[in-house]
Amino acid sequence: MHKHIIKLAVGVDNLEHFYQIQQAETVDYNGQPAVPCWTRYKPKSADEILDNDGSIYRVVKNRIVCRHKILGFEMVETAAHGTMCAIMQDAEMIETVAMPKRAFQGWRYLKESDVPPDKGVYRGGLVTSADEIDPQMLEELKEAGLL
Repeated sequence: MHKHIIKLAVGVDNLEHFYQIQQAETVDYNGQPAVPCWTRYKPKSADEILDNDGSIYRVVKNRIVCRHKILGFEMVETAAHGTMCAIMQDAEMIETVAMPKRAFQGWRYLKESDVPPDKGVYRGGLVTSADEIDPQMLEELKEAGLL
């Protein structure tokens, strides 16, 4: 069974905005493009997450919108914040079906039953007709069985 993490993308307007931020933060991690996600504490289940191809799901504006495969966890000493954990995530962003999620602090484990389906690799700048619809209206249309 996969074990995943979920974390808010604070200060992000939409998926495209988050994609642009991620592109700017891409680094080389063991020969692979990766993006660090900074947090205070390393998950106790880090080994289990890595052994089972776990992902980090991201919440933008109260919606789970994407995920990245987790490549590793690195503890780093910083001058400003002391010891921090860099969750090293694959630079390839996988868009998911948008699902509502209330705000929370830090990161949480995400149950397999709460994982939204993937829509595919997000390459940025591509807009589909469903993406043009307000997320709240889209959710209401789904609940009404129209989408």
